Amino acid sequence: MKALNKRCLLIKGNLLFYAIAASLAILVSRFDFHPLAIISTCFYLVFFLVKNRLPLFVYCLLTIITYLGVFHVTEISNKTSLQGGEYTSIGEIITIPTIDGNFLTGTIQNPQGEKLVFSYVLKTQNEKHLYKKLESGNSCTFKGELQIPKSPTMPNAFNYKQYLYDHHIHWKYQVKEIENCYSTNRGVMNTLVNLRKSGLNLVERNFSKTSVGIVQALIFGERHLLQEDIEQAYQELGIVHLLAISGLHVGLLVGGIYFLLIFFGITHEKSKIIMIIFLPIYMVLTGGAPSVLRASMMVIIYFVLQLLKQKVPPLDVISFTYLCLLFINPYYLFQIGFQLSFVVSFGLLLSSRILQYFTSWILKLTTVSLIAQICGIPLLLSNFYEFSLISLPMNMIFVPFYSFIILPLAIVATFTLSIPFIGPLFVYLITSLLELSHQLVLFASTIPLTITTGKPSLIFLFFCIVLLLLLFIRYEKTKKGKTLILPTMLLLLLFVCQALGQKMNSVGQVLTVDVGQGDSIFIQQPFNGGTFLIDTGGKVSFPKEEWEKSNRSYSIVKSVTVPYLKSIGVTKLNGLFLTHGDFDHIGEVLTLMDEIKIEQIIIPIGFERGELEENIINKAFEKGINIKEVKSGDQLNYKDLSFHVVSPNKLTESKNNDSLVLWAKIGGLKWVFTGDAEINSEELMIKSYPSLKADVMKVGHHGSKGSTSEKFLDAIDPSYAIVSAGYNNRYQHPHKEVVDKLFKRNINILRTDLDGAVLYRYKGNSGTFLTHPPYDEVK
Repeated sequence: MKALNKRCLLIKGNLLFYAIAASLAILVSRFDFHPLAIISTCFYLVFFLVKNRLPLFVYCLLTIITYLGVFHVTEISNKTSLQGGEYTSIGEIITIPTIDGNFLTGTIQNPQGEKLVFSYVLKTQNEKHLYKKLESGNSCTFKGELQIPKSPTMPNAFNYKQYLYDHHIHWKYQVKEIENCYSTNRGVMNTLVNLRKSGLNLVERNFSKTSVGIVQALIFGERHLLQEDIEQAYQELGIVHLLAISGLHVGLLVGGIYFLLIFFGITHEKSKIIMIIFLPIYMVLTGGAPSVLRASMMVIIYFVLQLLKQKVPPLDVISFTYLCLLFINPYYLFQIGFQLSFVVSFGLLLSSRILQYFTSWILKLTTVSLIAQICGIPLLLSNFYEFSLISLPMNMIFVPFYSFIILPLAIVATFTLSIPFIGPLFVYLITSLLELSHQLVLFASTIPLTITTGKPSLIFLFFCIVLLLLLFIRYEKTKKGKTLILPTMLLLLLFVCQALGQKMNSVGQVLTVDVGQGDSIFIQQPFNGGTFLIDTGGKVSFPKEEWEKSNRSYSIVKSVTVPYLKSIGVTKLNGLFLTHGDFDHIGEVLTLMDEIKIEQIIIPIGFERGELEENIINKAFEKGINIKEVKSGDQLNYKDLSFHVVSPNKLTESKNNDSLVLWAKIGGLKWVFTGDAEINSEELMIKSYPSLKADVMKVGHHGSKGSTSEKFLDAIDPSYAIVSAGYNNRYQHPHKEVVDKLFKRNINILRTDLDGAVLYRYKGNSGTFLTHPPYDEVK
C-alpha cells in the first residue's frame, strides 16, 4: 500500500513533466534524432538529476521510451500499398462530401482500409443535385488517377503533403467517374457524421449569408461558408479563435446542459454520467477539432474523478488529457490548433495565482486575455509571422460578446427554427448583431497596427519562451511592476533584433514565384536596399454558369505571394514592374494593392490597352501610388540596384512584343527579365543593344515557341534559363523546340512546373540557386 501511495504521489502534481517528456520524445522521432532535439531531451533529464529528483528522472525516461515506441508504431502503420496512375475501386465515403461550385471533394476508404482524399469536377447541374445527397457511409465505384500530393513549392509555405500524411493519407485521387452509389451499413460513427451534415444543411437553409458561416462554426465547428473578408479580418486581429469551438464554449454548453438536468430533477451522479456519454457524441458532431477534444476529454476525466471521489489538480487533468491524445495520435503535436489550445490552457492554469490578485471582473478579463495572447505569441509568429497590437482590446470586447451573447443566440436560434415566429425572431436578432460586429471587425482590420516579424529562428523562439516564462514567474512571486522591467525590456529588445535582422539581412534574393501558368519574380536587395516585384501572376478563369461558380475565389497574391513576403518580414514594395496587360502577368495587381504597400508602379509605354490596365491605373491614383512610364533606354536606380529598360522601343499591335524587358546586375550575375517578349521584340533588342549579355534569362512567354530564338540565345549567351509555367498546362509550355534549343547550348534549365519556385540567394557577388520541387518519393 505504501509503495502504491508513493507511486501515486509521483504521478499527482507531476503529470506536466511527463507531458513535456512525451513531447520531446515525439520531436526526437519526427526529426530523425536531430542533434538539437536529442540535446534538449538530455538536458531535460539531467535537470532532474541535478535537482536530486531521481524518481522523476526515471518516470520521465520511461515516458520518453514509451512515446518513442508509440511514434515508431504509428509510423510503421502509416504506409501505402498503392501505386500512382489509373485506379478503380469501390470506396466508402467517411467524411461529409463538400460541394463548392462544380467541385466535389471528400475522403473515401478503399476495401483495404486505406484513406484517399478525392476530388471530382461535376459535369452538370443535375449531377450536382444528385451528389449533394451523398453521405458518410455511402459506397460508390470510383474511377480516376492516383497522384502524389504536392510538397510546398514555395519557401516557408504550408506543407499540404505533410498535413495529409499526418492524417494517414498518401494519395490525391483525381476522380473522373463515380458510379453505382449505394448505402452501406452505417454504424454509429457514420450516423453521427450524417447527423452533423443534417445540422449543417439546416443552418445553411435558414440563416443569411452574414450569419450562416458563424453559426455553423460555433455549433458544428465548420468554417466552409464563412465570408472570406470576415475570416481574414478575424485572422489579422487575432480573434479567429472565436470562430472555433473553444474550451470556453464547451464549458458554457456543458454547464448549461448540466444545470438543466439538475433543474429537471436528475441527480448529480446521473447528470455526470449523461455528460460522460454525451461528450464523445458532441466531439463527432463538431468535427473533432483539437480544442473540442481537449475540452471534452478534460470534462469527461473531471466527471469520472468526481464519481470516483478523487480530487486531482486541474493541471494534472489537462496533462493527462494531453498524454492520452498524443498516445492515440502522436501527429497531433504538429497541428497548430492542438498546439495553441494546449499552450494557452497550460498558460492560464499555471498563471492561476496571478489571476487571484485581481477582484474586478474587468481586470480579470484583461489579464486572462493578456496571458492567452502572450502564451500564443511564439506559435503565432512561427505560423503566421505577425501579430496585431489591437488584438488584446479586440479579445476583451469579443470574447464575452461571442461567449455570452452570440453563442447562446446561435444555439437557441438553431433549436427553435421549427417554431413559428420565435425561430425567425432569433435568426433576425443574431443576424443583426453579427452585421454590426462584422462592420467593427472590418474597420478595426484597416487600422495599421500589425507587426510583421517574419519567420522567427529557433534561437529567437528559445529566448522568447525563456523571457516570457521569466516574466510570469517574477510577477507571480513579487506582484511588483518594477521586477518586470528587465524581462520586459529584454523581450522588446529581442523583437527589435528580430525586426532589424529581417530589415538588415546581408543576404539578397531573386525568387521566381510559383504562380502556376503566369509570371511573378520577387527581388530583395541586402541590407534593406529595396524590394521589387516583376508581375504578379494571375489565374485565367473561363466563363462559368451560376451553378459552377465557387463560394470562395482563389487569389495567388493572398495564398502565395503575400504569405511568403510576410515570412521574410517584407511589408512594402519599392517597385512593382508590370510587363504588359495579359491577365497571367497582372491579374493579381488590384488585390496586391489592398494587401501590401507599394511605393511605385513601373509600366511600359502603351501599357493601358484594356479594362484591367485602366482599373489598375485608376486604383493606383486613388491609393497615391506613383506611376512611372518607361521605354527602351531608360534606367531606374534604387540605391545599389539599377534596372535598364531594353524594350519596348516602338509600339506594335502585340501586347507580348511590347512587353517591358529589364536588364540588371544582381548578386554577381547579369539578368534579363523578358516578360512575354516574342521573336520580333528579341530581334529589335539585339539590333538596339548588340553587346547585350546575360548570365540568367527569364525565358520569354513561358517557353512558347514564338519566343527564345536561336539568334537571341546566341547573342545574350545565358548560363541559366528560368521558365515560369504551370504544371501540365494546357499550352504545353515550355515547348519542346525551346527546350531543345536550351539543351543544345548546355544552358541549365530551371522550371517552376517541375522544380517549384526558383530561388537565387546571394551574398556579395556570389550566390546559389535553390529549388522547391513539388513532388518527391512517397514517404
